[in-house]
Amino acid sequence: MASNAILERQTGRLPAELTSFIGRDAELTRLRRLLDEHRLVTLSGPAGVGKTRLAVRAAAQVRDAFDDGVYFVGLSGLTEPSLLAQAICDALGLTEQDGDAAARLAEHLADRRVLLVLDTCEHLLDECAILAEELLRTAAGLHVLATSRQALDVMGEHTVVVTPLGRPGPAADGAPDGAECDAVRLFAERAAAAVQGWTLTHGNRDAATRLCDRLDGIPLAIELAAVQLRAFSLDQVLGRLGTHLFQVRGRRTNVRRHQTLRAAVDWSHELCSAEERLLWARLSVFADGFDLDAAENVCAGDGLPSEAVVGALTGLVEKSIAQRADRGGQARYRMLDTLREYGAERLTELGGADRLRRRCFAWYAGLLGRAHRELAGASQARWLEWFDGERGNIRALLGEGVATAEPGRLRDAVEALGRLWALRGTLGEGRQWFDRVLETRDTTGPGWSGCLAVAALVMTLQNDLDRADELLNRALAQGQAEDDRPGIALAYAGQGIKALFTGDFDLALQLLTTADNRYRGSGHDDVLLLLVDVFRGVAHLFKGEFAASAEHADRAVRAGEERGELWVRSYGMLVGGLALWLAGDLEASMERLRASLRIKRDLDDGLGMTLALEAIAACMSSQGEPDRAIRLLGAADRLRERTQTSWFGPHHALLREIHTGKAMEALGAERYRAALAEGGRLPLADALEDALDETPSGAVTGSSGRATPAGSRRRRASS
Repeated sequence: MASNAILERQTGRLPAELTSFIGRDAELTRLRRLLDEHRLVTLSGPAGVGKTRLAVRAAAQVRDAFDDGVYFVGLSGLTEPSLLAQAICDALGLTEQDGDAAARLAEHLADRRVLLVLDTCEHLLDECAILAEELLRTAAGLHVLATSRQALDVMGEHTVVVTPLGRPGPAADGAPDGAECDAVRLFAERAAAAVQGWTLTHGNRDAATRLCDRLDGIPLAIELAAVQLRAFSLDQVLGRLGTHLFQVRGRRTNVRRHQTLRAAVDWSHELCSAEERLLWARLSVFADGFDLDAAENVCAGDGLPSEAVVGALTGLVEKSIAQRADRGGQARYRMLDTLREYGAERLTELGGADRLRRRCFAWYAGLLGRAHRELAGASQARWLEWFDGERGNIRALLGEGVATAEPGRLRDAVEALGRLWALRGTLGEGRQWFDRVLETRDTTGPGWSGCLAVAALVMTLQNDLDRADELLNRALAQGQAEDDRPGIALAYAGQGIKALFTGDFDLALQLLTTADNRYRGSGHDDVLLLLVDVFRGVAHLFKGEFAASAEHADRAVRAGEERGELWVRSYGMLVGGLALWLAGDLEASMERLRASLRIKRDLDDGLGMTLALEAIAACMSSQGEPDRAIRLLGAADRLRERTQTSWFGPHHALLREIHTGKAMEALGAERYRAALAEGGRLPLADALEDALDETPSGAVTGSSGRATPAGSRRRRASS
């Protein structure tokens, strides 16, 4: 079984297996039984032995036993222990808002049957042990499958030591063709993949067998050896191994299997060119995947010309040191954890590691600056996708940058991130980073007003209004002292949103209008300041001034259209649709709300989809479809468990009461509860199709003449 066959560890989904799975039949049978009998199973063993691959295969095989899903959390790139719970929130699609991600997880998992795969726990061992124990204690249906180089040492844990693949032995002597041990089978498959036309024959079987024996059956070591057939014959590989394996420099452990893997990696390193070795070391600064631009801009220089990076990276890919792990149609690369750790050791030996990490922080800070400038325009969706792919790298760099980065660069990076955290709804994580910056850095200097205002917005949305008020007063005073017009506008906007949350709608309108006037005179485009008209629309909505609400919402829509922006524009459509609903224009309302939902779906905006589903449910209820409306409301409630907040403040809940009361009256309590429960079980894709009145593939027409989603039809048929 190969350990480097998993190229993309996208948090939440089980990673795709890109090569065949060799052997491990007995281990998989045992794991299936253990996962049924025990709630915490830890796969332990040395690096390269195949723990991750085995965990992914086992989790896939038991998926049907976990009604609420199987989730994969890759922890290798997580360097901040305080973000462990947030990383698991990300895997489950939870956008925690109150800063206590662990409590949020416990609440979410309490009544669910879920398998959580925590991969690569050893560098966060205490944190993983404490959190796993807490979650298992509060969530009776939760099972955890962990991989770690050592056990978590938690009560109730069942530890499985993952051993190397079956190695050649006396029983293999004289074995017929096709009866090779798993280690030789793996070598033969990977060798055939590396060298076209290579096959295992009577003539080379003995050399392959001895090679796998010398490599202790460790999958990663075997795969690295197979790749060398591109440059050497099998006899040459074996001969080099025989003279080199236990005399290599740099061994740091007395455990034989660790020595073997270390030797295999050392050996692969020595077969690289000088430029490939240097790039290998420097690429270790990326905690997660990277693209070619990042590699060229961060790693070039000081002995590695920029034009040589492509060739060196190609060489590392060919030698299986780096792997292609494309995302969203864009070429990306990553290194296995073991190989990245090896590169980091080499980087330390070479010197200049701190300088390279600062350079990497500067590269991402520059990109964040561009995102800040362009989020209010046509590049918005691209920047959101970029952020999704780079969050692992940004987290790792921020952990060090908060303490070491140049103040202005850190300030600008965190202010830009504030917008991305807001647009992606990851406010809990944003709050943690803002708190760390505020606690450890001097934020009274020039240029901090905008950052303070964005931090205050995050706190307002978490309903921490006293702390938000303190920061907004500071932001306004510092902005006025420096004549920082964008910062002043943001501070006034933040104060207006805070007033909206407290229910003082007149004050909110006054402050938001001031913010709008300051913003329009600043000459800057800012995605957060584009929200001013959305919030003015909300304030008028809560005052019962529906025409004024629709007017401001339309202004937000037009501003977004002029810039090619989507996120604010779709919120404008949503508020405008609510105003039209309350004014009684149901047809126009539904058109506006569905247009908003389509954009929110395309942006994967969980909070926006929740609000749009609720609004469409309200409109359907007014149109005389209470059953359908309450099903959608149930689906929105389930989605709200991931979001837990509203951009529109606590008074938004009053809108729900308007239509749910009517639906309850029309349906009766029993039918109402049944429809709500049915909606809660509805897959999000089905709920969106129903809300948008789209006919999904596989749908049939029911007795009412309306297309019925196939998923819903199956559930009703089985009930």
